[in-house]
Amino acid sequence: MSQASIQTFKELLIQAIDNFQLLSKLLEEEMVLLQQPGSTPEALEAITQRKNERLEKIQEDVDQRKLFLEEQGLTADMEGIEAFLAGLPGNMEKAMRQGWNQLVTKLEQVQTANKVNGQLINRATQHFDTLLNAFKASQNKVKVYNPAGGPGNISIPRTLGKA
Repeated sequence: MSQASIQTFKELLIQAIDNFQLLSKLLEEEMVLLQQPGSTPEALEAITQRKNERLEKIQEDVDQRKLFLEEQGLTADMEGIEAFLAGLPGNMEKAMRQGWNQLVTKLEQVQTANKVNGQLINRATQHFDTLLNAFKASQNKVKVYNPAGGPGNISIPRTLGKA
């Protein structure tokens, strides 16, 4: 294994980890925006744009790693990564495995954060849909109570309720 290929792989790892860390920070910003009642759609769109740009860089990282592995005569998959790492000298293998494990951990953290943000978005959408449906249903009618104090099945026109 040449020193140049070891250095290239190290640089690829560092670059990929940095990109995942930046994506993780964007997901944290997105989570804060999603939890703030006064967040604007423009702010969320800006975060989404920045996330998409970072995802493009992450895809470039993946493509560069695949090309690197193929140039080393290895398959562009986990078996190729494993073969590359196994071919490194003792301490270098250990250090590169730590870097690779850090990248995998970052990927898992990003996936988890993205899932949580997706759930926040889904919940907000459900609340919005519920409110919108309630508004549409009550737009022309106002529900009243029955004589026992429970919700009534009688609806009266809103204009009569205003009088």
